[in-house]
Amino acid sequence: MSKLFKKTLLLIIILFMIIAFTIAISTGWNLYNDLLQEYKSKGTAIAKSVASSSIETLLNRDASTIQAMIDRFLEISGVSYIFVVDANGDIISHTFIPTIPDEISKIKNDKPRDTYVKEIVFEGLGTFIDITSPILEGIAGYVHVGMDKNNIMAQMKSAMIRQLILISLIFIFSITIAYILVNKVSQPLNALTDYAKKLTLHDFSSPVDIKSDDEIGLLANTMKSMATDLHEVFDRYEQAINDAIVELQNTLAYLTAVIDNMADGLLVTDTDGVITHVNPALSYMFNMRESDFIGRNCRSIFGDNFAEVVEKSRMNADQIFTTEIELAHKRIGKAVATGIHKETIQSDDKGIGAVILIRDITSEKEVDRMKTDFISTVSHELRTPLTSVRGFTEIIKKRLEEDIFPNVTNDNKRVLKSISRIRDNINIILSESERLTALINDVLDISKLEAGRIDWKLENVRPADAIEQAIIATSALFEQKKLLLIKDIEENLPEIICDKDRIIQVIINLLSNAVKFTDTGSVTCKAKKLDNSILVSVSDTGIGISETEKDHVFEKFRQAGDTLTDKPTGTGLGLSICKQIIEHYGGKIWVESELGKGSTFYFTLPLKNINDVSNINKMEYNYTEKE
Repeated sequence: MSKLFKKTLLLIIILFMIIAFTIAISTGWNLYNDLLQEYKSKGTAIAKSVASSSIETLLNRDASTIQAMIDRFLEISGVSYIFVVDANGDIISHTFIPTIPDEISKIKNDKPRDTYVKEIVFEGLGTFIDITSPILEGIAGYVHVGMDKNNIMAQMKSAMIRQLILISLIFIFSITIAYILVNKVSQPLNALTDYAKKLTLHDFSSPVDIKSDDEIGLLANTMKSMATDLHEVFDRYEQAINDAIVELQNTLAYLTAVIDNMADGLLVTDTDGVITHVNPALSYMFNMRESDFIGRNCRSIFGDNFAEVVEKSRMNADQIFTTEIELAHKRIGKAVATGIHKETIQSDDKGIGAVILIRDITSEKEVDRMKTDFISTVSHELRTPLTSVRGFTEIIKKRLEEDIFPNVTNDNKRVLKSISRIRDNINIILSESERLTALINDVLDISKLEAGRIDWKLENVRPADAIEQAIIATSALFEQKKLLLIKDIEENLPEIICDKDRIIQVIINLLSNAVKFTDTGSVTCKAKKLDNSILVSVSDTGIGISETEKDHVFEKFRQAGDTLTDKPTGTGLGLSICKQIIEHYGGKIWVESELGKGSTFYFTLPLKNINDVSNINKMEYNYTEKE
């Protein structure tokens, strides 16, 4: 028997019991009222009949005749007793056997003027309906007829029991028929339920034998058709999944082979800096086994500086961080770290880890050192003869201008032309020697910066003073090109800890570049305080920089503009030197420009104490924007 049928049957039984008892009670109550009314009517008729028939007999006090009359009425169903009293309340005749009940004495003296009905309880006998009818309006006496109310209750109970039995038989018959009909429906439904359970377990070969033309048969056929379609779909998906698994395994094997055969070391960490993967090249670089890396925090193996780079790369997905790290056998490596991020709908995602590539740059370092030494040696070797050339040229120019040219009075045009040419050539020698000296100084500066050989003089510097000195140093350039210099320096700027000469060098370079590439208009120098840094900017109204050139202006030996037609003066090292100086103090330098509308160079210097700045030399990592 199905659970549905059990619940339905229980509900029907409860409902039936409520209906059956409601009907039985209602029928019993109606029957009770009908019988009660019938007994009252019957008793009233008997009382009035006796009262009207016994007037003469009562007047003659013929008790035997009255007794015979009332005994005859006892044969009527429901009549329990009859007694007649005279006007004085004395009982003349009665039907009580063997004696008159005590309760009669309480009602025999009732003298109603009309027919009166009341209930009376006889102890040990039950409840009776007493109907009193006066004889000659009570002058000759009264007739009392008692109807047995217990008969009413007995008939009512008997009728209710019969009704309940009949309803129960009808119910049992109905339940039997319902069980047969429901069972005929529930068995196919149970079979379909079992079939559906098998389908959920992907058992599509299991049969379901339901042959019916009704809705259940249609449902069974639909489910079998659906099972066939699902079987085909699952087969296709299973094949597709197997193909995808094979493809993923091949891809994973390919990527694993690529990673394992990389010449550079590969290191992967999770969000806590714990190492999750390394390749054989990394193990070889540090002369450690792979198992010595996995599960350990990178801080415990590589130190705090490396761990800080890893953390910064994980927190800043759009930046690439680099640092140098010591390898085994006194070799040097360069680590490049970037964050690993998943695309999610959460805006506060901070990445799921970091990946770091480590390359052995020992040879590059040695070559760079040799290059730096070579450049430094050549520059120093060039500076001495260049100084001599410049000095002797200045002496020659002075002697010519003071002693020779004034004494030449020949009006010969050829002589005068030669004098002019000699003067121009000497000026060219001096100009080119100055440019060559600047080139050598820039080369020495960039070499020292890259080699870390610069002696940084840390002191408290007022930004306004450094800017003012740079403006004074470049004032001749502005006067020469008749350009307007606008200063917008915020008052009471806090002091910064830096090498004042180097910061002045940066500002002079930016101002000189602004003058160099601006023919008309103005140059604006601004300085203001941000939250934790000082922001300095130099804007011009010059030729501007194209989008493609903006990405390369800070590279060595790169200059904006067409070097063949524009012929910009300089070495192309100035902005590279500026970048090295600013980034040494933990600042940032960048440019915003639009071709034909001028350029604005910005740089920031953090507000730090002397200890923070001195620690910068120990932090060798750097970062660049991801392309």
